[in-house]
Amino acid sequence: MILVLDDHPVSRQGLESIIRMYKPEEEVLQAGSVREAIEQTEKCSPDMAFIDINLGVENGFEFLQWLIGSERRIKTFMITSSSDTNDFYKAKEMGVDAYLLKDSFIDDIMYGLRVVERGEKFYSTTLLSQMDHISDEERLLYRLTKRELEVLRFLSNGYSNSRIGECLYVSEGTVKKHISNILGKLDVENRVEAMLFAGRNSAGLQRAMEQAKS
Repeated sequence: MILVLDDHPVSRQGLESIIRMYKPEEEVLQAGSVREAIEQTEKCSPDMAFIDINLGVENGFEFLQWLIGSERRIKTFMITSSSDTNDFYKAKEMGVDAYLLKDSFIDDIMYGLRVVERGEKFYSTTLLSQMDHISDEERLLYRLTKRELEVLRFLSNGYSNSRIGECLYVSEGTVKKHISNILGKLDVENRVEAMLFAGRNSAGLQRAMEQAKS
């Protein structure tokens, strides 16, 4: 079950239509205010919530804060017309699972749904591209999960798979899966290229890890 919080009925209906393209059998709830969203959540316990930031006199962060305080395990998907990087960083600090701009392509929204369902984070590449202090390569680092960033850091220090597994208390097979994901997300061919990538983006890797800890 998915909740859509947006103060514009047309936007709510549009998002519901997109969600049903990907999950036609999914039950979709709609809310036009924070109070309605809270009532729907308490009554129906959705698994995921699409949250608009700008809600007239309210904002989506109020609902997000309520979710955090209620300790409900709901995937949160911010989708907004705001390109303010402060909103983006605040959302990340509050632990949102995805952040997309409303003018994103439908395919981006559907891809974001798949990523979040896998337990990973998904952030708008359009928004990241607007953050001109971040290089193209550093931007790719924000595709990685917290654990993948940790593995990449160990890779950059020349650790073997078995040694990484010991440090993270996971199996060597799990480490190999993480490395495979890292190679795909960074668009590199092998672990050596990944090590070089991390080496020339060491400051960016540190920033990405700090954001992931938030």
